Amino acid sequence: MVGSLAMLALAGAACDGQAPGSGPAIEQVPTRSGRFGSLRDLVLVERTGLPLGQALFVDRFEVTEADWREFAMSPRGLRVGAARIVLGGNGSLPVSGIDLTQARAFAAWRCCRLPNEVEWQLVTAGDGRSMFPWGYKQDPSRANTGELALGVVTPVGTFESGRRANSDSPYDLIGNVGEWTETVPWRWCGPEFEQSGAFGRSLRRARATAALAVWGGPGGILPLGAIVAAGGDDVPHVVVGSDFQTPMTELYREQLGGERRQRTGLRIYTTAAELLRRMSEEAAPEDVREQAQLRQFVWRGRHREVLQAAAAEVPVPPPGTAGAALQDLLRAAESPR
Repeated sequence: MVGSLAMLALAGAACDGQAPGSGPAIEQVPTRSGRFGSLRDLVLVERTGLPLGQALFVDRFEVTEADWREFAMSPRGLRVGAARIVLGGNGSLPVSGIDLTQARAFAAWRCCRLPNEVEWQLVTAGDGRSMFPWGYKQDPSRANTGELALGVVTPVGTFESGRRANSDSPYDLIGNVGEWTETVPWRWCGPEFEQSGAFGRSLRRARATAALAVWGGPGGILPLGAIVAAGGDDVPHVVVGSDFQTPMTELYREQLGGERRQRTGLRIYTTAAELLRRMSEEAAPEDVREQAQLRQFVWRGRHREVLQAAAAEVPVPPPGTAGAALQDLLRAAESPR
């Protein structure tokens, strides 16, 4: 089994070359590098019953050590101490040991965000009738979980059989490292956390913060979102997807936002409309590499159609922004070259 995995580990090279399923390259583009680097590997996931512009883009891979090393040198990375994260030296391994603030900062640097639990379930289980991307059956050969007993992370993209069948879907949604979400467990508001004082402390902080307290309703009741914001690192969040030490059926666990564990990493998500809004806050492409990254993203699969639908939902981007450059690409032609 381990010998087979060593051969499969070569699949990790996918995170350093042409994106699987993307067809012939329009032009050579450096690998997942820079603030637009994840565009190369965003997978489109449409959502039934929602406008096309609300379709999800999800990174095909967990964020890697190579991704993180570059982020750590950026202004956003420096602000959150990203360089303090210990890396193993293999750029194709998933990064781990990061807290929620750092995970959010990386996602923003790549013009995306962290998911909520429901979005992860949609991407992982699809119609909801299966627990895993490959179906119902627990199969230790399809993911790096405790059943496999490797005890270490593997390069992203190793488990081809762990993806959804007949689909260009993400790798490692189950196993390898758990992935941060923005979901706060409901029990945080219950007796367990009231007794520990965590919820009460967050509530008192919110009431003492004028910008949050102003949202209080009758009887001084504050929205949960305001209490969560005030709680900061003391608020637990759901981590999804199991990891290399836990059983594959343990798909959810909780972790305080300020806590770092070597079994927790991240994957980035965005909707098409959100991506356009974030691009409108970014400076225009600075070099040939970034321009090519945007072009390849727009022309891949149904991206142009989805992005055009999303463009109707967002304000016109200011000139000189990446959003304006992307809109120019959407108007450039009626079909891919």
